Amino acid sequence: MKRILKYRHWQKTSTKNIQKIIKNKKIIGVVGASRKMGVTHICLSIANFLQSALKQDVLYIELSEDSQLLPVVGEKQINFDGHMAFSYKKVTYVLACDVEEAISLINSWQGHIVIDFADYSKNTYQVFGRCDKKIMIGSMSPWCIRDSIQIYERMKGDGMNGISIFYYQNDTKEENIFNCFFKCSMLPRPIIENPFKLKEKNFQSIIEMIL
Repeated sequence: MKRILKYRHWQKTSTKNIQKIIKNKKIIGVVGASRKMGVTHICLSIANFLQSALKQDVLYIELSEDSQLLPVVGEKQINFDGHMAFSYKKVTYVLACDVEEAISLINSWQGHIVIDFADYSKNTYQVFGRCDKKIMIGSMSPWCIRDSIQIYERMKGDGMNGISIFYYQNDTKEENIFNCFFKCSMLPRPIIENPFKLKEKNFQSIIEMIL
């Protein structure tokens, strides 16, 4: 907390939001409308912000058949509640989880949880439903819009509420149309250069994502 408050350029309203994040432990799930939407990049940014800036205990669950992160975070192997995990920059990672293991981890971990969804499917939707903060990353590009619509309709059909959507393009004609269609918060996806070396300018956009 002291570390955050020493930054001179932070808005005064950030203090209240930071206290809210620290007090209310959250399960944060992020999924893409399609592949290569930057889901892992955003998840890493959120996890490292919670740990390095707010000094919170953070579990990162990679809900996927194969791990993309093992070469990056897999140097220090640890054990968490019978699960093989890895510690990297004080964030705990459990990689290539299936649904059963993810649910077990959710029930065991007492701090914040960030879940990196490889996809949204009949198998993973029940884990997504456990998330307190549901984030979908899509694009307003004409060739990507259909993917965003389809996944959103599937989520609504599964009874998912409170979904936040972050998209790539800014100032597009389609933005107003799809704001009306999705009927939920739609914000530009924040641009973060390196999720392991966050800058002060990244903090506010991350807070807005996870509140």
